[in-house]
Amino acid sequence: MKLSTLSIHSVRNVGHAQLAQLGDINIIYGQNGAGKTTVLECIHMLALGRSFRSTALRPVIQRGQDHCVVSGRLQQKNRAPLAIGIQRERKGGFTIRIDGETVRSAVELAKILPLQLINAASYLLIEGGPKLRRQFIDWGVFHVEHRFYEEWRRMQRALKQRNAILRAGGTAQQLLPWDRELIESGEFVHNARLRYLESFCPVFQKMLAELCDLDGISLSYRAGWDKTLSFAEALKASQARDQNRGLTHVGPQRADLKIAAYTEDAGQVLSRGQQKLVVSALRLAQTHCLTEQTGAHCLLLVDDLPAEMDAEHQRRLCGLLAALDMQLFITCIDAGEIERFSWPAGRELQWFHVKQGEITALNT
Repeated sequence: MKLSTLSIHSVRNVGHAQLAQLGDINIIYGQNGAGKTTVLECIHMLALGRSFRSTALRPVIQRGQDHCVVSGRLQQKNRAPLAIGIQRERKGGFTIRIDGETVRSAVELAKILPLQLINAASYLLIEGGPKLRRQFIDWGVFHVEHRFYEEWRRMQRALKQRNAILRAGGTAQQLLPWDRELIESGEFVHNARLRYLESFCPVFQKMLAELCDLDGISLSYRAGWDKTLSFAEALKASQARDQNRGLTHVGPQRADLKIAAYTEDAGQVLSRGQQKLVVSALRLAQTHCLTEQTGAHCLLLVDDLPAEMDAEHQRRLCGLLAALDMQLFITCIDAGEIERFSWPAGRELQWFHVKQGEITALNT
């Protein structure tokens, strides 16, 4: 899967732009505030239905406009091109179309356009809360386990109903059917995560070793309950506390992926530059696992690649990016920062210059 064209209407300072003939590797450069990151933001919206820069729509939609539109065309191997698009309304509504058909959920976009992002906020995967790391694991499982999303939604529904009963002071008998539903779906989610991490962790260590000389980095999965108990046993043991506090305290919704440096919390030990390298290895390992396990190819956005990296680690990262079979979109301020690195002759390289919201494609 490859994004061959991108059309942008009324997103931040980009009034209208048409990026045709996108390459395998796309370098987008220009001064701060020119609109480089907006291009990546639009691709993110096209793949996930939302911005990575803001949870609110107001700053995303260009001032004076009622809505914004992002559309594109996907090249598929041995299949006809696929047109996709999303329109977001200032008042909060949205419309998603795939191959001329309106769809109700952004999940359908995520299925056909797997996307990863490395940007200035990537360190939050290490320093942020467990929710971000659960989302990281679940992205990988979602793309390789067909039943995962259905079972994850089932677990969330059961959890919501159970918590509502707990808050209302419900009895153990009222909790029983939702306990069963939560245990069954929760165990599926938990086991799917374990299966994924078993294949993921060795790939991560390999990527990290190629990217930097950083020893002692380890990953460990915390299930969200006492590991000496089954989920059913843990839920039963926690019932009195749950009823007292009106909240479910154990389960896959409390899971975490601990990232450590020599047994210490990596967020407390590593510099921001080292954290960016670790997160880059995590993201690249996921793209590799996706291709190996499903044959699908990921699209990777890297915002301001040179930031917080010395020249040697920039060179290593670019070499690793070029070696992986995925489409790249990379931003930087100075084209020379990326141009000095060698890119494989067999991969199509395209340059785009951005100035005050105007995007110009340049001959390579």
